[in-house]
Amino acid sequence: FRISCFFDRINLMRILSFSLEQFRSFTRLEVDLEGPNVHVLLGPNGAGKTNVLEGLCVLSLTRSFLSVEEADIIQWGKEFYRVKAQLEDDHGEKSAVEVVSQILPRKQKACFINDVKKSLSETVGHLPTVAFLPQDLELFIGSPAGRRRFLDLLLCQVSPEYAQALSQYLKILKQRNALLKKISEGVAKRGDLQQWDILLSQSSAIVTLKRLELMEVFQCTLTEELQSLGELWKEAVLVYLRKGEARTEEDLIQEMQELLKHCQERDVILQSTTVGPHRDDWRIDIDGRPLVTFASRGQQRAAVLALLFLKVSFLELRRGEKPVVLLDDVFSELDDNHQSALLRCFDDYQVIITATHVPQELEGAKVWEMGKMGKCLTK
Repeated sequence: FRISCFFDRINLMRILSFSLEQFRSFTRLEVDLEGPNVHVLLGPNGAGKTNVLEGLCVLSLTRSFLSVEEADIIQWGKEFYRVKAQLEDDHGEKSAVEVVSQILPRKQKACFINDVKKSLSETVGHLPTVAFLPQDLELFIGSPAGRRRFLDLLLCQVSPEYAQALSQYLKILKQRNALLKKISEGVAKRGDLQQWDILLSQSSAIVTLKRLELMEVFQCTLTEELQSLGELWKEAVLVYLRKGEARTEEDLIQEMQELLKHCQERDVILQSTTVGPHRDDWRIDIDGRPLVTFASRGQQRAAVLALLFLKVSFLELRRGEKPVVLLDDVFSELDDNHQSALLRCFDDYQVIITATHVPQELEGAKVWEMGKMGKCLTK
């Protein structure tokens, strides 16, 4: 499996304007982003800068880049939120994307492209984005859930099949776990698991296969990316950690069914499914050793930056569009060399940055003061 570009020309996708309504701390916010490629949202901590980036990610992914419930995103005391953006590519082709989510009178979400209602999977990635958050710098020492989410948020933007399979997998997983609880309590039979095991195996095979393919794509240039950041390691290897060794969809389905059967007794006792993509993990090995066991904090951050660059390249090559890059207060966490590398990499992209002050390297960017709606400072 190798990196390949399916497009003769890569378009630059830009956000012309966007609005948030009853979203987090904003009753209503409207911002016009025409002008330079680099925009800085300036303000102290707690001013709502991250909320703006979160809103843009909701437009891109139909969900937050944070592990939160929809009710947490809706402004306190309100029943719904709405986020909307006007987009334009290099050809001058414009489009609009909108996501509306409500919790009352019943929980539901609706998505629109050019005012035409679309499914969640059709909407995901219409606005391609890559976000870099402070917590991403802790990727390797954080939880496996964070590393799985790192893969999921990227794959959902390039593969509707993956987005659908992941959604189905999580729904079936919830049903299977509910059944395991009933079996444990003696109100259901073990034989009832068979139909759920078949369905779970089918969706899990697609999820696992797409993740493995992504690992192989990243592997092609991972060592080179690390070396460009000053980490002169001989060999960097991405390792996907899972139970089983199957590599084709058919074999993955069969393997998953066997694993579920093997783990059935434990699953019933724990009332939870203990094997599958929701339990998988991944790591980077450097010259045969897990990165996290020896790398300094600076080296780990270089590895995260390398993966960020690979995410952007992967999204660009598979969609034929340069994504919008969202950087949330990361300059305060990076040294000068890594800051410079970050800015060089995204020189030809639309970049939206949050910061408590304007770094010297960003002079010439369009600067927005949070709390002063529509006010722009030109450095």
